[in-house]
Amino acid sequence: MTNLQGLPSSISASVGTPGKARNVPADVECIQRLFNLITPTSGSHLVVDGKCGALLVQRISEYQSNCLNVSKPDAVIDPQGRTFNRLVADARKASPETQAAEPDRQPWLTEPACDGAVTLTDSDFQRAATALGNAVSVNIIKAFATVESGGRSGFGPAKMPVIAYEGHLFRKYTERKYDRSHPLLSYPYVEKAGPQWRANNKNQTTAWATLVAAYRLDPAAALMSTSWGMFQIMGFNFAACGYTTVFDFVTAMKTNAGCQLKAFVGFCSKNPALVKAIKNKDYVGMAARYNGADYGDYDKRIQTAFEALERKK
Repeated sequence: MTNLQGLPSSISASVGTPGKARNVPADVECIQRLFNLITPTSGSHLVVDGKCGALLVQRISEYQSNCLNVSKPDAVIDPQGRTFNRLVADARKASPETQAAEPDRQPWLTEPACDGAVTLTDSDFQRAATALGNAVSVNIIKAFATVESGGRSGFGPAKMPVIAYEGHLFRKYTERKYDRSHPLLSYPYVEKAGPQWRANNKNQTTAWATLVAAYRLDPAAALMSTSWGMFQIMGFNFAACGYTTVFDFVTAMKTNAGCQLKAFVGFCSKNPALVKAIKNKDYVGMAARYNGADYGDYDKRIQTAFEALERKK
């Protein structure tokens, strides 16, 4: 078999789903490079690092489904197996321009920009309550933070905002363009926190990897389809939060917890019905206005969090 740009002509062991494949680093790099060869310049390229992460597993699964018509892809590439041979054949057909493409690492999105202020003080919460009106309880605002992010911080260990990616919204903003080619990034809404959502958001590492993959397809749509920070405000609410673009909004969400609280206050201020529900401790109204019609038990969770905070007074 002819080598492609210096790649080995075969792999020594299977690559793909951890637990099913051996994932020898040199073999993983080979597969990553092969996928990059067949990906258009504007597409989502893989970082060639020899590590089989969620993005590579997703790419293998999508390739088996879309190019090989496998109904139940296992996301595993075996040496000299059908997936490997087809992948090599497709790489041979790729144009030189495509072959020379470098991975897009999206430095703006993935580089930490936090100034270190990852938590809020009681005074911060008090100022937010005052901004929303005299009848607003500080502990109601804390309850929202508790339900959305645990109440301690809107940042993860790497000082990046806590996020959750919503593929059904990406589907909406991209007009279903990627339903077939990227079914784990663009899919119809079935139920709240459905199987695709759980797969994409099982932890923050996976959530960020998913966001980066979507960002490479459509930056604005990806950011608008993600919830951000301590209060998990959806990116599509950027204007209601006081920002001109979703990029400005995300920049603020990456900066500190104070910016995340400011966005929450801005969002609530543009929704008088939500503020009224907050003042009246109307938990159903809060849930519907903040979390949408399919809010599940959000009303009960807000009430439970609020009452727990009240008992600590």
